[in-house]
Amino acid sequence: MEVIMKNKRLLCILLMLFLPFGLFAQVAPPLEKQKTETQEAPENNNEVTTNSDTNTDGDAGKTIKGVINDEQGETIIGASVIIKGEDTGTTSDMDGRFTLEAPEGAILVISYIGYHTQEVKVRKRSLLRVVLKEDNQLLDEVVVVGYGTVKKSDLTGAVSGVSNRQYKNQPVQRVENILQGRTPGVEVTATSGMPGASMKVRVRGTTSINKSSDPLYVIDGIISSSGLDGINPSDIQSMEILKDASSTAIYGSRGSNGVILITTKQGSEGKAQVTFDASVGLSTVRKQYDLLNAYEYATALNDIRGSSTISAEDLEAYKNGTKGINWTDLLTRTGITQDYRLAISGGNEKVKYLISGNVLDQEAITIMSDYKRYGIRANIDSEVKPWLTISAKLNASSLHKHNEGGANWLHVTNFSPTMELKDPETGVYNTDPYNMVGSNPYGEIVVNNSDSYSYNLNANLTLLFKIMKGLTLSVQGGYDYDNSPSYSFRSKLDSPGAINSASNTSALHNYWQNTNNLTWQKQFGDHSFTAMAVWEISRSWDSQLKGTGSNLNNESVGYWNLGNAAIRDASNSYTEFSLASGIVRANYDYKKRYFITAALRADGSSKFQGDNKWGYFPSAAIAWDIAQESFMSNQHVLDQLKLRASFGVTGNQDIAAYSTLGMLSGASYGWGTSTSSTGYWGNQFATPDITWEKTYQYDLGLDLSLGGFNITVDWFKKQTKDLLFQKQVPKYNGGGTYWVNQGKLNNTGVEMSLTTFPVKGAVTWETSLNASYVKNEVADLAGDDFVLTANYSDLGGPLQIMKPGYPMGSFYVYQWKGFDDKGANLYQKADGSLTTNPTSDDLVVKGQASPKWTVGWNNTVTWKNWTLNVFFNAATGYDRLNISRFMAASMTGVSRFITLRDAYFKGWDHVANKADALYPSLTNTDNKSYANSDFWLEDASFIKLKNISLSYRIPRRVLKFASVQLSVSAQDLFTITRYKGMDPEVYTSYDGLDYGAYPIPRTITFGAKIRF
Repeated sequence: MEVIMKNKRLLCILLMLFLPFGLFAQVAPPLEKQKTETQEAPENNNEVTTNSDTNTDGDAGKTIKGVINDEQGETIIGASVIIKGEDTGTTSDMDGRFTLEAPEGAILVISYIGYHTQEVKVRKRSLLRVVLKEDNQLLDEVVVVGYGTVKKSDLTGAVSGVSNRQYKNQPVQRVENILQGRTPGVEVTATSGMPGASMKVRVRGTTSINKSSDPLYVIDGIISSSGLDGINPSDIQSMEILKDASSTAIYGSRGSNGVILITTKQGSEGKAQVTFDASVGLSTVRKQYDLLNAYEYATALNDIRGSSTISAEDLEAYKNGTKGINWTDLLTRTGITQDYRLAISGGNEKVKYLISGNVLDQEAITIMSDYKRYGIRANIDSEVKPWLTISAKLNASSLHKHNEGGANWLHVTNFSPTMELKDPETGVYNTDPYNMVGSNPYGEIVVNNSDSYSYNLNANLTLLFKIMKGLTLSVQGGYDYDNSPSYSFRSKLDSPGAINSASNTSALHNYWQNTNNLTWQKQFGDHSFTAMAVWEISRSWDSQLKGTGSNLNNESVGYWNLGNAAIRDASNSYTEFSLASGIVRANYDYKKRYFITAALRADGSSKFQGDNKWGYFPSAAIAWDIAQESFMSNQHVLDQLKLRASFGVTGNQDIAAYSTLGMLSGASYGWGTSTSSTGYWGNQFATPDITWEKTYQYDLGLDLSLGGFNITVDWFKKQTKDLLFQKQVPKYNGGGTYWVNQGKLNNTGVEMSLTTFPVKGAVTWETSLNASYVKNEVADLAGDDFVLTANYSDLGGPLQIMKPGYPMGSFYVYQWKGFDDKGANLYQKADGSLTTNPTSDDLVVKGQASPKWTVGWNNTVTWKNWTLNVFFNAATGYDRLNISRFMAASMTGVSRFITLRDAYFKGWDHVANKADALYPSLTNTDNKSYANSDFWLEDASFIKLKNISLSYRIPRRVLKFASVQLSVSAQDLFTITRYKGMDPEVYTSYDGLDYGAYPIPRTITFGAKIRF
């Protein structure tokens, strides 16, 4: 703790540098030194634009500095700069900059795979701005890895990258959307179509049972402890996904679920660039259930419940449309999304800057719900001295979700269309007299109100000391602040007898991190060596204050006056934990043929006790690029044929801060009387021997570049052992929970990607295809035979099961076998016989909630100034338990009647030929309908046209003042699936349950991007 406190003071000192650095960045050089000779880059040819910074007298040898951009003004990382006819050269860094010693008159050859090669003659200029035009070759970029960068061709681990050029012509509102379908081994699932809703991200499968399997997000070297919601996707330069243990073990205790590195954009030397991007999207419901209209519903009520249920007068009114409610029309709308982005970047040889802002306003496709995001970013880089570079990054955002859950889709689907909306005298919204138990879906969203906010600030400062040639020290400090207040109000108009209430919650999150990185690089002839040592500490603390009240005296101020409540309650909490880490890593390669990487990380967590605080995470990887061997020198087909192998151990300490301590919880007990007494019980038991959950991962990979095709294939196996598994104490022993290090979980799979240019010439077609297969298996459950999950008492009990030999998210269902001669459902018993009344002994394990295969296919076609992008994603080998359809077609539990048209018109009672019946009898009282039946377990495999966009760029030479790109695009335009629900991708709280899941809408987007 003493070490952490000392480094905390160091962090404060580093953060204090923000102010003088900001002042320094604004200091301009004398006027005469600012004069430059500027020429703008042509947009439709291969010429190179140079900016003269200082004129010299033509030395025999001079230092040439430059920056390399693409046609859109984005910096290019890892471009090769070589003196023609010589072996002398360099590559551009993360800012697109390069420095090279070259004599006047020499020719610089500047190349980057995917762009036309440029040749520039060294004249009396020392600063070059080079604009490369995209070619029909493939990229071989510099990629970010843990605590450093490496050229992609030198990688030994399994790392996938996504650059902004892969999605720049697509409207993307969330960072996770960038990953979906674009990277092998990464499953991204939109669990809800609600604006601002989080997405599930899994890297090579689910690795933990009781704790999170979310990957670690690292933004510009700093751990993101408050999520990704506040990040503007257009600020991202590139994203790298570290998948195998040789890559992720560098993050030790945090890397067991994979690591996603996000690098934001930086300014570049030269003329200031201003980009304004605006788009407007129109969203609608893509698919709906085919429900009974008011007249059909009334007819069905009379048919099944008796002819007097609905009067003849009302029946006629429903028939001619003067009465009746269409809940879908009442509660849905065309949602409008407005997205505005402004970015200003530029700089000189010493100081570079990027400032950006973003305003996003999204309306949900259901009424009274929306999401707003406001953000601003400032990235500044300055070469203060030849031996010192300072980089400062600041991102601030404000998020607001109004009525976050939106309309209740389960109620929208199941409420009766023949009821009266509300009491005309009291204004109270009615409940359903015929069918669904619960609040009126229109009333509850109109009279009730909820708002949640997030005010987030991320800041980091990096000091890079160039101690001597090849030796650098990076000192980085980062801070993450998040204030998340939320408010809710329920009106007495919600439903008959409703008790009004309000609540206020304030949650405050703080996190700081200090990372000190000493790196040494050396070239010995054909031998390249890099060594790194890192010391890192971090601390996180959270506090929460919540107040609630019910029986409000009046509702005029909503949730703003809890003192207005007759019954009040309050609670608060505080948690804190810290982590200290030491890291060493070494990389070696010989002639770019043989590569070795080895690393060791030690983590100490305050969550564990005594000697169990520390975990040790080694990793190693080797690679051999056969294409670089001398016996391959005469062939011109293979550019790369690299074999890779790696092994490593990563950890997981994602338990609550005080989970290993014995904790008492308050309780009330009556002792056989009506008077309750307050006491305490051992809800959580001390487990001082608990330590790290560990994941062992093996990887074999192949990187192949053959005749214009870039192919990557990986096989992996992840074994999670000593699971942080929470066990229950039997009630007869007092109840409660305790943690154990037991249990095993396996993930085995194959992932592959292919990128190429099938068409070259005036028309260019770039295509990339990736696919992943993951087999997930529970190997051990701490000695338990099985664990039942997804327990819904209103649906009959547990709907899912964890059991050794089966995947996570397996369903626990009865096997449906058709109808008996009276239209009752038949189920298979354990002995193979059929019955209409099964028992729990007849339940079987079936299906899985996560896809076995995920596929993404991205296509970009360019012709002159036109660009067409078509992007598909797909998933197969998984299921959804369609509770929404069950409720709409069954008269069980809270669903007392049917709303699904087929359940009536294609049901046993209605069809003439009983062999054509798709649904059971609604009049047979012996019929049993179970939500946990494979009748409702549906194949959710799908192919989605995730995006199609067409854009046209009006060149600057036409408009003179700027270049303009106009675009129209469609997202989720169509879905090919056998799933009978609204959307096969979304689900509710448990994996794979469609229990009124909010569908992803179809969106048409119009956009304009202006570059000044």
